Amino acid sequence: MGEYEELFKFAAKAGALEGYLYKREKVEPLYNWVANIEEMYASLPDNVKGDIRNEFNRVLTTTLTYGGKVLAEEIRTRLNNLLLVV
Repeated sequence: MGEYEELFKFAAKAGALEGYLYKREKVEPLYNWVANIEEMYASLPDNVKGDIRNEFNRVLTTTLTYGGKVLAEEIRTRLNNLLLVV
């Protein structure tokens, strides 16, 4: 298990719960949310990416499964592209 994998699991789960429960006046567009994930991932050092890769792929795969019927094609494509990044 990588040095940052557990940290990533915690952050992903805590962040998802926070986002789900947070009361908003309006919902941030999903396109912006995915763009933020893409940018943040791209900015991670390679060793961190390697440590979190397995768990990140699991989260992305689950997201694609759960959102299969409701995600716009562009969003599905962008998330799938993140699966392909090494």
